[in-house]
Amino acid sequence: MDYLNNLINRICDRSDQLHDTQTISWQALREAEQLANHAYIPTLYTYIDQETDKEKRRAALYIIAQLSRNTNDPEVIRFLIDRLKFEQDADMITGIQQDLERGLPIPSYINVQPLLNNTLSANPNIRRSALLALKGTKNPQVEDWVLQILQRTVNEYDIYYITVLLSKIATRKSLPALKRLLDHSRQDVRSLAFTTIADIEREREVMFYARCLMRGQLKFEAMEAIYKYADENAIQAVINRITELLSRKRTQAPHLNLDSFKNGFTDLMLGMEFLWKFRTAKAEVKKTFSWIAEKKAEYLLPEEREWMQRNLAIS
Repeated sequence: MDYLNNLINRICDRSDQLHDTQTISWQALREAEQLANHAYIPTLYTYIDQETDKEKRRAALYIIAQLSRNTNDPEVIRFLIDRLKFEQDADMITGIQQDLERGLPIPSYINVQPLLNNTLSANPNIRRSALLALKGTKNPQVEDWVLQILQRTVNEYDIYYITVLLSKIATRKSLPALKRLLDHSRQDVRSLAFTTIADIEREREVMFYARCLMRGQLKFEAMEAIYKYADENAIQAVINRITELLSRKRTQAPHLNLDSFKNGFTDLMLGMEFLWKFRTAKAEVKKTFSWIAEKKAEYLLPEEREWMQRNLAIS
């Protein structure tokens, strides 16, 4: 216990003393993240139950959360969730829930009712960190619970966090709610809802993705769904979208990050990736690539130009 006491004290150190440009507390937290000695866990259970100093208890909870992840011990998750019934401080509760979000998936046999209860808290930090902590469980009770909340809430931030949770746990029973969110005022909610629908429906809704692309609704998300799940029936919709994109010069503007550039792919690159699968079988696809190379090369963004050069070189 001497080592753990020392580590807890260093985590709680609030001095400005630096070592190699980092504070004592920062270095202690990084040290805790590397711990993998399972024998520390029962000692920390006792310490947390008995310690009255809130800051030291929080440090011990952080350490045990790291041990759970590093030793692959899901029983610590049960302990952390049970602690939510005893802790009163909002920052402490939020911190535990953030540890749960970053930790192991929550096994379906563990009672998550304390987390569910906290999704109804008057404190927004408690409420939203509880929703994020539930991303790692496949307990069907969670989906039913958040769908009920979604029916009642009008808070746009809560709706966003619920949509984030549904993007991880949703089944077909969430489809009606997700389709209603396609009309939400927030673009990030609409985007997550569409992507989640596509990941549930997969090949079953290819024509829906193509219609969205042709109508200009959630164009990047529709192109991504087509790239992942569509067959040759979506070729014309993709060609039309590429033609539209290259009808004018574009710039690498800041807004491109959210609207048209994700994970290193622009929607044009996703469209070209999709069409590339049919380049030898479909004359219109071959014609489209020739048109891009011969007439629209200067309209391509640098990443897109590299894609063309790389792929045309090996074709």
